[in-house]
Amino acid sequence: MEPRAARLLRVLATPAAAAAVSLALGATLLGVGWMEYTTARRDLLALARTHAASLKAVVAAAARSNQAAAAQTRDALTARLLDNARLLVALDAIEPLTEARLAPIVERHRLFRVTVLSPRGERELFVSGPGTGPGQGAGRGAPPGAGIGPGTNQLIDRLIAQRESEAVTDLHAGRRGGLARLAVGARRANGGAVLIAVDATDVLQLERQASLDSLLGDVIASTPDVAYVVLDHGETRSVQGAALPESLLAEGTGTSDLSVSEHRHDVDGRPVLELGGPVPFADNTPARLRIGMRLDGLDEIARQTFFRSLLSLAAAIAVGALALGLVWLQRDYGALAAAHARAREALQRRDRLAAMGELSATVAHEIRNPLNAIAMSAQRLRSEYRDALAADEDAVALLDVIRGESQRLDQKIRQFLDYARPPKPVLREVALPAWLGAAVDTQRAGAEAHDVTLVLAPVPSIVAMMDPDQMQQALDNLVRNAIDAAPAHGHVRVVASLEGSDVVIAVEDDGAGIPDEVKPRIFDLYFTTKREGTGVGLAVAHQVVSSHGGRIDVSDRDQAPGTMMLIRWPRSGPASVPA
Repeated sequence: MEPRAARLLRVLATPAAAAAVSLALGATLLGVGWMEYTTARRDLLALARTHAASLKAVVAAAARSNQAAAAQTRDALTARLLDNARLLVALDAIEPLTEARLAPIVERHRLFRVTVLSPRGERELFVSGPGTGPGQGAGRGAPPGAGIGPGTNQLIDRLIAQRESEAVTDLHAGRRGGLARLAVGARRANGGAVLIAVDATDVLQLERQASLDSLLGDVIASTPDVAYVVLDHGETRSVQGAALPESLLAEGTGTSDLSVSEHRHDVDGRPVLELGGPVPFADNTPARLRIGMRLDGLDEIARQTFFRSLLSLAAAIAVGALALGLVWLQRDYGALAAAHARAREALQRRDRLAAMGELSATVAHEIRNPLNAIAMSAQRLRSEYRDALAADEDAVALLDVIRGESQRLDQKIRQFLDYARPPKPVLREVALPAWLGAAVDTQRAGAEAHDVTLVLAPVPSIVAMMDPDQMQQALDNLVRNAIDAAPAHGHVRVVASLEGSDVVIAVEDDGAGIPDEVKPRIFDLYFTTKREGTGVGLAVAHQVVSSHGGRIDVSDRDQAPGTMMLIRWPRSGPASVPA
C-alpha cells in the first residue's frame, strides 16, 4: 500500500492542487500584510505620542531650568551687592566716604554707580563706574537727578522714610533705557543711605532665554515633525509654528481644563495629530501644552510597509510554486540522493581503512623490526660497555636519545595501527563516577607539567554501556589536547551529565579557541595544527565514539574564551556494535 505521506505529496504536485494552494497562500499573506500595515501604523502613532510626551517634558524642564538659573544668578548678584553696601556703610562709619575712596572700589567690583545720601535723602556723593557715560566721577554737589534712575526712588523711600536697614529693587531698565539695572541700599549709621546699582544685562538676557516664545520657537525650528505648539500659561497664550485658524485655536480650553486630550485634523492641507495635556511649571501657575505632530512621514512609512507586504506576497506565491516543484523533486530524487551519499561515505571509509591497513602492514614489517633492533642495540651497548661509558657522558646521552626516539617512533606506529585496525568495542556496564575519576587522574601529571589546573566536576551516579578502555583512549586524547591548548596557569574542566538517554562528557579549556575555518577538519586523519602533532589522536577518538553509536561536538564556550568538546553516546549502548 502507498504510504499516506507519499500519496499526499503526489496529490499536491498536480496543477490544480498547486493553484489552490497558491491562492490559499496568497489570501493568507494578504491578510498578514494588512495586519502588518495596521500594526505598523498603530506602532508609529504610539511613537508619535511618545515623541510628543517627550517634547512636553523637555519644554517644562527647560523652562524650569532657565527660570531657576536666572533666579540663582539674580540672587547671587543681589547678595554680592548687599555685601558691598554693608562694606561701604562700615567704612563710612569709620570715616566719611570720599570720591577718592569710592572710585577704586567701584572699579574693582565693576559697579555701575554708588550714591551716598544724607539723612534727609539728599545726594552727598555719587561715583559712576568706567564707561557709564556722562556723570562719571560727579563727586559732591552733583546736579539734581544725577545718579537717580527708575527704581532708585523706592530704595530712598524704604531706607530714609521707612527706616529699613537694607533694601533691594527688582530688575529694571536704566534711566535712559538700554541696559538693565539691579540696585540695593543700606542705611548709614547717621541715618543716611548708601545706594549701589549694577549692570544686570546678563541676568536679563538669561531670563529672556527662559522666554516661552523663544523656547517654543527653538522646538519648532529643530523638530520638523512638529507642526505647531500652543502653550496656555496663566493668562497668556504662546503660539509657534504653522498658522492656525481661529476655529482650531478656539478648540483649546486654555488653562481651565488640564486634562489629556488627543485630536486629529488638517493644517495647511496636511494631516496633524494634536496631543494636549497639563505642563508643570516652577511657579505653580496652571499651564496646558498642545503639540501638533505631522503625520505625513507616518502615512508614507505605513504605505511603504503595505507595498512591501504586497511584494512579499508575490514573492511568497512564487516561492510556494517553487516549493511544490521541489517537493516533487524531493519525492522522486531525495531517497536516491540519500542512498548515494550513504554509499559514498561508506566507500570512502572502506577505502581509507583499506589503505591504512596496507600502510600499517608495510610499516610494521619495514620499520618496526629495524626500529626494535636499533633500540635493543642501544640498550645492549649501554649494558655491555657500562664501565667504558661511565667516563663519557656524551656517549651515554646519545644512546639515551637513540632509545628514546625509537620508543617515540614505535608509539606513532601504534597510533597508525590503532586507527587502521580498530578493535571491536567490548561493551559492559560501567559506573561512570569511578571510571571517569580514574581516567582524569591519569592526566594530572601532564597537566601539572604544563602548569594547568585539571578539574573534575562532581559526577552524577550514572551507569553506562561502553568499552571502558577504548572510551578512556578517546577521553585521554581530548584532555591532552585541552591541556596543550590552555595557557600557563590555565584551567581544564571535565563535566559529566545525563541528557535524556545520552551520556555527555564535556572537556573545557580556556585557551585561544579553534578558528571556524579549522573546525570542520579537526577529526580528519593526519590533519593537525600542532608543530609536532600527527593528526591521529582526534581521528581515533572520533572513531571510538562513533563505534559506541555517539558523536563528538565542538563549540566555543559560552561567554568565556576557549573550546568545549562534548562526547555524547547512548547510555544503553549502540543499537548494534559495528564489525
